[in-house]
Amino acid sequence: MSSRFRRMVLSLALISLVGCSPSGANSSGIVAEGVIFSVEYQMEGGRTGGFTRINNSKAVPGHNGSWNVDAYGKLTRDFLIITRPQSRDMGPELIPVHRLISVQFGDGGIKQVKENQAAPPN
Repeated sequence: MSSRFRRMVLSLALISLVGCSPSGANSSGIVAEGVIFSVEYQMEGGRTGGFTRINNSKAVPGHNGSWNVDAYGKLTRDFLIITRPQSRDMGPELIPVHRLISVQFGDGGIKQVKENQAAPPN
């Protein structure tokens, strides 16, 4: 009986040290993060919106949104959290993952974005 009691106490001690939640390399819940190349999401009424880093209006996902946008994102299991480094007065934009159609991370070779600049002629 004594060894059974010891095993139970040892098991409880291990559970309290390790914890009951699943562990892993990514305990923060962030699935992906970095510079956003493009994003498209569903809006009200079935429309889609989005933006791209490319300075070309025809490159906007869903053809409804902004181009030449400098944005940084963190994708969690629940939201895409978007911040705009060049618009520090704006808070983060949250898009629920169930509304996401596509998101691409990476700079696409575009190292610097000058927002509000007219697109070059095609």
